[in-house]
Amino acid sequence: MDLKAFIQFTFNSKYILRWVLPGIVIYIPVLNFISLGYLSRMARLLLLGNIGLPTWENKSNMWMEGIRIILICVLYEAIPFFIFSCGFFLSTMPGIVGFFGKVCIKLSYPVFLLFTFPLPFALSVYIEYSDLKKAFDYEKILEGIKEVIFYYISGYVLVLLGFYVAKSFIRIPYLGFFISSLATYYLLLLSCYFFVYLFKKTSLPQIKLES
Repeated sequence: MDLKAFIQFTFNSKYILRWVLPGIVIYIPVLNFISLGYLSRMARLLLLGNIGLPTWENKSNMWMEGIRIILICVLYEAIPFFIFSCGFFLSTMPGIVGFFGKVCIKLSYPVFLLFTFPLPFALSVYIEYSDLKKAFDYEKILEGIKEVIFYYISGYVLVLLGFYVAKSFIRIPYLGFFISSLATYYLLLLSCYFFVYLFKKTSLPQIKLES
């Protein structure tokens, strides 16, 4: 994995606008579908062994691909979001019910980490096979993660820290939203490169899952 070469490539003047443009709208609902679809298209190039940034052809297909990516993420985050929502509602009530609500809110954070942990490889499996169902074959996905567990955990933790830093830029006056958007999207770009590389080192790309 030549991450340095990839970073240099992404900042080449010929290609930098290819990720800057979707980076600007990554925080904007609906518009960010095309940003995520672009990441999916890039991941497919990486799976084929090409280090590059795809062109912007077939924008409508890219937008629909982003919706599918969002759907996978939402389904993986559904349970922790439900726990958080219930906790938030219950925390507004007095007494033991309110206390239980606060417990639920705190519990939702480790549950979120637990349920989103397989998400990078789940997305990679979907991109490999273009089949939403395969993104939820937890047993196969976890088997693949075990094959590269140290690097996977390290990358997952670094990505979480990176998101925290990228989000903090939003507090910068005037340009904070713009800087945070670009930082977040570039982190997604690097994450895509890293996890697709790990994915290719496992047995998952060769697994023919049952429909």
